[in-house]
Amino acid sequence: MAETYLRALASGDAEGAKAVSSGKAAEAAGKLEGKNLSARVDEISTSVQALGRGWARVEATVELTLADGTADVGWYELDVMKEAGGWKVMSFHEDEPDLSGWSLLWGRAGDLAAAREVFVGYLDTLAAGKWDDAVKYLAGPARKSMETSREVLGKGKVIGKVDDLQAQLVWVSGKEMVVKFSYKVDGREVNKIAMFYKIGKRWYIIHIQ
Repeated sequence: MAETYLRALASGDAEGAKAVSSGKAAEAAGKLEGKNLSARVDEISTSVQALGRGWARVEATVELTLADGTADVGWYELDVMKEAGGWKVMSFHEDEPDLSGWSLLWGRAGDLAAAREVFVGYLDTLAAGKWDDAVKYLAGPARKSMETSREVLGKGKVIGKVDDLQAQLVWVSGKEMVVKFSYKVDGREVNKIAMFYKIGKRWYIIHIQ
C-alpha cells in the first residue's frame, strides 16, 4: 500500500495516489492534479517501525530517475490504517536518512576514493560557477536545498579555489557513508562532514555540515 502510494506520487498519478489514501495523504495526492511530473521510481525499500491494531507506521527509501535523467533519493514516513475499504495511507511526510548501527570501515577504500572524487567534482563546479553541473553531484536533502537556493547560488561562483583536500572515512554501512573532509579555500582551513548515498553504481552527496 505504501509503495503503491509513493510510486503514484512520484509519477504524478493523482488518481492512483488518492485511490489508496485518505485524510492528509489524499489531500497531498490531490495537489498533484495538473502538474506534469514524470519521475520514474527505480527502487523502494520499506520497513515497519510500529504496528498496532489496524495501524502501522512505515519508513520508506525511494530511489528515482528524474525527468532530466538524473538520479535522486527521498526518505518518507507514512501512517497507514485499515478502513472498511482496506488499508489506506493516512499521512505522509518527508523524512531524513536514519544512520544507525556499527560501521565496518575495512575494505571500503574504493568507496572512499569515489566519495572524494564526487566531493571534489562538486566543489570544483561550484568554484567555476557551474550551478547546474554542481547539482548533479547531489541527491535527497542536499539537492533539494540547493535547488531551493537557485536564485542566489545560480548567479556565479559560490566558493574560491579548493586546495589540499583530505578525506577520512568515519562511517559506512550498505548504501550510506559519512566522510570528513579537510581543505583550504583561499588559504582558509575548512572542515566538513558529508553524507553520501549510493544510487546504482554512483555515490551522491545527500547532506553537508
